[in-house]
Amino acid sequence: MAGERPMQGLIDAAKEGQLSVSFSDDLYVNVEEFVYIERDCQAMKDQIQEYQGIAESIANREVWGLGDLSDWLKSGPILVGRFRAKAKGDGGGNDVHSTLQKHWDIIDGIQQLHREIASRYQQSDSEFAAKYTELMNTVPHGFQGRK
Repeated sequence: MAGERPMQGLIDAAKEGQLSVSFSDDLYVNVEEFVYIERDCQAMKDQIQEYQGIAESIANREVWGLGDLSDWLKSGPILVGRFRAKAKGDGGGNDVHSTLQKHWDIIDGIQQLHREIASRYQQSDSEFAAKYTELMNTVPHGFQGRK
C-alpha cells in the first residue's frame, strides 16, 4: 500500500499475536539480542538525524564561493541551486535528506517490530521480562558494536 511504513504489516501482525515460528526443536530466545537491536536501532536513527542536520546546514549555507554571488558568472547560482537541492530538496526523494529519511523509516520499522515481539515475550515469559528490563536499564546507549 502506498505511503505505508516499512514493515508495517509485520508490526501489525506482531501486535495482534499473529506472528509464529515453527521449529522442530525448542526455540531459544536471546534476551541480549533484543536489547542490542533496540539500542543499535536507536543509535542508528540518531546518527541519521545528525546527518540530516548536516545536509540541511549545507543546503542553508549562504555563501558557497562558487561564483554564486557573481553577476557575470551565470552558472554559479545554478550550480549552487543544484547542490542545495541535492542536500535537502523538496522531499521528492532524490536528495540526501530524503534518502536518509527512507533509511530512518526502515530502521524504525525494524525497531518497532522487535519491540512488539519483545513485548509479547515479556507478557508470556516472566524470566525474559525480568532480564529484558534489567538489561535495558544497564546496557550502554549508543552503537557499541559487539566483539
